[in-house]
Amino acid sequence: ILCDRYMLPERLDFKNYGKDLDFWTFLEQAYEKDLKLDLGHFIILCILLYVNETYAKLIEEFGKKKARKILEEKEIFSKNSDYISGEYLKKYIKRDSRGAVHSRIKDLKSLGFEIHTKPGFLGGYKLLKTPEWFK
Repeated sequence: ILCDRYMLPERLDFKNYGKDLDFWTFLEQAYEKDLKLDLGHFIILCILLYVNETYAKLIEEFGKKKARKILEEKEIFSKNSDYISGEYLKKYIKRDSRGAVHSRIKDLKSLGFEIHTKPGFLGGYKLLKTPEWFK
């Protein structure tokens, strides 16, 4: 049984998502690092956060193996991993290349987000930790 109640909606509504993103703090941090942010950075970050929460709920309900399989079947996780697919992320930011995702991930890393990257076709991204200023 696939559990659709935990899946990402077609469009992520930032207001209803429940995260109070402080855009001014993001801009200050980006300015200090001389980074130019766009909406894609925030969309990717929200997806990373939401998928982490969803995965934790699925693990609680179905166990780790089944939870990973559910997200893999929904093409959120790369095959045989618990990394969010770059293909999946690029659709959300409406880009043709996974390079656009990678460059935004690189920027988020330089802002202090700990994101593990697994290269290759079966690779992806996993948010491990957020910076102190994000709390």
